[in-house]
Amino acid sequence: MDPDQQNPTIDNLKENASALADNAKAKLGEAVQPVKEKAIEVASQQKDAGADQIRIVARAVHGAACELESEMPQFAGYVHDAGQRLEQAASELRNGNIDDLMDRLGQFARSQPVALFGGSVLAGFALTRFLKSSAQHPQAPNPGQGGTA
Repeated sequence: MDPDQQNPTIDNLKENASALADNAKAKLGEAVQPVKEKAIEVASQQKDAGADQIRIVARAVHGAACELESEMPQFAGYVHDAGQRLEQAASELRNGNIDDLMDRLGQFARSQPVALFGGSVLAGFALTRFLKSSAQHPQAPNPGQGGTA
């Protein structure tokens, strides 16, 4: 076979392979798009649920701070500040998009790892104290409702 005839055949094969690859990419993109849209929808719902949970934790942190005000007023101020930051984080979470939020969290964790850890410990301490103080104590049985039948 003449080398000049072989070149067009190889070029045709390359073009066909390229066309098949482009077609496969397009088909894959079409198949992936609904999955991607559903993932974004679910992530958005989870983001909103997370914002609600952070807001609940912020309320608990403020409650813990109120419990601490009489015994440790300065520390209670720090706990209130943490609660306010949690409320702000909940608002930003609800109003932000997923990609921006992940980028900002990663940047904060890299730039302020001690603050992230300290805030977590502080919030955990405050939440534990609040939960302990608000836990219902078991009630003693009513003497009129004795255990004998």
